[in-house]
Amino acid sequence: MSRESQELTRIAKKSYGDSISDGFRLFGKNWTKIIVPLTFFYVIYLLLKIFLLADLNWQVSVLGENIASTMDPNLSNLTEADVAQLLSFLLIGLSVVFIDSIIYSLFTALAMSSVSIYLYKKYLNLDPDLVQDIKKSFNSKLFVVLAILGLGYPLGLWFLLIPGITILGLYICSVFTYQFENIEKPLKQARKITKGAFWKIIGVFFISSLIIRVISMIFGFFLNFVWHVDAPTLASWYNPASRRYGMLFLNELLNNLVPIILGPLFICLLTTLFASFKVRFDLGYRRGYYQVPTESYRTEQVQVQPEHVESGLYCPVCRYHMGIKFKFCPNCGESLDFEA
Repeated sequence: MSRESQELTRIAKKSYGDSISDGFRLFGKNWTKIIVPLTFFYVIYLLLKIFLLADLNWQVSVLGENIASTMDPNLSNLTEADVAQLLSFLLIGLSVVFIDSIIYSLFTALAMSSVSIYLYKKYLNLDPDLVQDIKKSFNSKLFVVLAILGLGYPLGLWFLLIPGITILGLYICSVFTYQFENIEKPLKQARKITKGAFWKIIGVFFISSLIIRVISMIFGFFLNFVWHVDAPTLASWYNPASRRYGMLFLNELLNNLVPIILGPLFICLLTTLFASFKVRFDLGYRRGYYQVPTESYRTEQVQVQPEHVESGLYCPVCRYHMGIKFKFCPNCGESLDFEA
């Protein structure tokens, strides 16, 4: 068995914890390369958020001030005008959050897709080229991924939360599969490769989100001492008569600095986990059964028989020769766990 085949088998046998550890190492080794394209998409998201939602945010500020100054704090003796004003405030406020979530999800999916194959190749030592891999990521199948992750996911979160989590767990790995050759249905292929791994994928999302949220809270505490923007000042920046897009962008950039810096963490953790699933899938791993790895993995052509090796062991049942010990015989499927 070749060194490459041994490496693929080793990746296929990695535990969940090992894959996450590899993800952190992948993040550390490749952060400087992938932070540029990911930051580019994040900055575009912030710019669109500011320009598209400036008027709505101004209306929210005006309505909020009116409600605070005229409405009874105990919400007693509300007039029809008060109720109408309160409903308008809630409706516009929710609209801002909803549109923001759509824009954010679209550009997050786009950013992840742009570097996903590069990281995948980097992890498996498959000759990655960042610039070329980013260029190839922009193909016609990308629209399918953006539709399900950029639109379906945030809509699912808004409708009882569970549909959004389901979409994330089932289809997030389509950021990889849509770029594989000879795959017509990337969403279906993503589900096949990650079958039974739903909660592991959700776990990776939770781990990265928790790390970013905790560090963001700590950073925000210190940022508040040097960059404190009160509500009246922020409202004045949104005022159409004196709108200051530059200050709005600077405020958003500073408040999103941690998510920008640590944004690559999730895609790195997801890459190593997905790579393990993909190698298992390609090697025919099912319920502890491995096919013999071959040299055809890189090209995904018809498998050929591995070269004969004298060292190793034989299955005691069917006498099949193996270069290394598997948990189950690749030929007959019998357990090779002799220590049990």
